[in-house]
Amino acid sequence: MDAFAPHRKTVESFVDCMHRGADEDALCSVLAEDVVLYSPLAQEPLIGRGAVLEAIRTVGAAAADLTYVEVLSGETHHAASFRLQIDDTLVDGMDYFLLDAEGKISEVTIWWRPLPAGVEMQRHLTGLLGTPSWKLLTDTE
Repeated sequence: MDAFAPHRKTVESFVDCMHRGADEDALCSVLAEDVVLYSPLAQEPLIGRGAVLEAIRTVGAAAADLTYVEVLSGETHHAASFRLQIDDTLVDGMDYFLLDAEGKISEVTIWWRPLPAGVEMQRHLTGLLGTPSWKLLTDTE
């Protein structure tokens, strides 16, 4: 049971790049041209290196703190857990990566928790990314 997905180094390079400020050239070296980003930022995925780079760099620039905690590897995929803080909002998150045969990141799915903080985080970023903001509805509203 020691079989792990290939190209873990790509994910480690992505994490290192994010810790160093999301350098565009470094990100381009690990993202596939047709990369797809599924995220809590918008309902529809972002498609293509340019759009994904813009979103990643915008979040990285707005973050008071973005710390990746651990890279996890399975038989077919990799993931990285992180903490993201913008202003007074803090979320725990997970990036789930699929890589292509050349070792480039072809798909990223991002999850944030807890839900109230995730909604607040998305609202912090809507103006920067031009996406509609969400509202958390509870049973008391």
